[in-house]
Amino acid sequence: MRYMILLLSFTLVGCSSLQRMAIRSASPMFVDGSNKLTSERNWEFFRDAAPGNLKFLEMVYLQDRDNLELLGTLVKGYAGYAYAVPETLAFGDDLAGVEDSIHKKNAIDHYTKSLDYGLDYLRKKGIKQKDLLGMDEDKLKKIIKDKLDKRDYTAVLFMAQSWGSLINLQKDNVALVSHVPKVKLLFDWVCGKDPSIENGVCDIFNAQYEASRPLMLGGNPAKAKQLYAAAIKERPRHLLLRLGFIQFSVLPAFDLETYETEAKILKEEFAKWENINRDTLEDTSDYKAVEHLNLYNAIARKRFEYIEKNKKRIFDEG
Repeated sequence: MRYMILLLSFTLVGCSSLQRMAIRSASPMFVDGSNKLTSERNWEFFRDAAPGNLKFLEMVYLQDRDNLELLGTLVKGYAGYAYAVPETLAFGDDLAGVEDSIHKKNAIDHYTKSLDYGLDYLRKKGIKQKDLLGMDEDKLKKIIKDKLDKRDYTAVLFMAQSWGSLINLQKDNVALVSHVPKVKLLFDWVCGKDPSIENGVCDIFNAQYEASRPLMLGGNPAKAKQLYAAAIKERPRHLLLRLGFIQFSVLPAFDLETYETEAKILKEEFAKWENINRDTLEDTSDYKAVEHLNLYNAIARKRFEYIEKNKKRIFDEG
């Protein structure tokens, strides 16, 4: 309701320069509100609430198209929603053997919107689409160094995530798959500057990058396992890391023994995170200190539910 009142006030301001001034003064609040969404622990609530928030941000952005802060938030918002909701649902469809998943199509749509916003962001910073696709690695590194700085890390990170996810969801698109080195370059630039950005996104990408590629294209399952192990050790309450290890390393290898070990740990950790037993009406969980990981853990739990539901099918067919 607060956001809708703000939107109405922006609309009623007659002078466009006053509109932009009002929007920019409120932009930090919008960005902060977007960042706070990671503390949401109810996946279903996030699924239902996030689209309205994104459309609101889009409507505000349309009033001030030069607002890079809002534009970067849209890049992040659509990438995050695509990963959390339709891609999670598409993962469940894939495990169940659904051949034509509407959720996969929705994930592609949302990642595409994030990528488009990301391309617009880079264009406003002086980097054109033809630069991304046409320049060799050294030239692209130079233009990124010249045109971008730490204020651009988040937008570039989530644009790269969306680009990479579109490739991962459409591996039969040879032209799209050829963009992988450019995606890696963008991730390497951001993660090289700020390895801990956005609660371990760099760790998730680097491990998944090694696990997902075929051996003939440079994939390294052993290195992926090492990266997941190191990331889990550093962030033991970031349960999406352990889920990622299962999803991208254990399941493709049909390793039932390792799955049972990892699943047991996840079940124990989910019980601690959920903290169902509130005898004192207080949150006494160890996870209280990492509430910013709630949404990541909610995604992990939802994906784990799909794995458990299809466990027999996965390992019997494997």
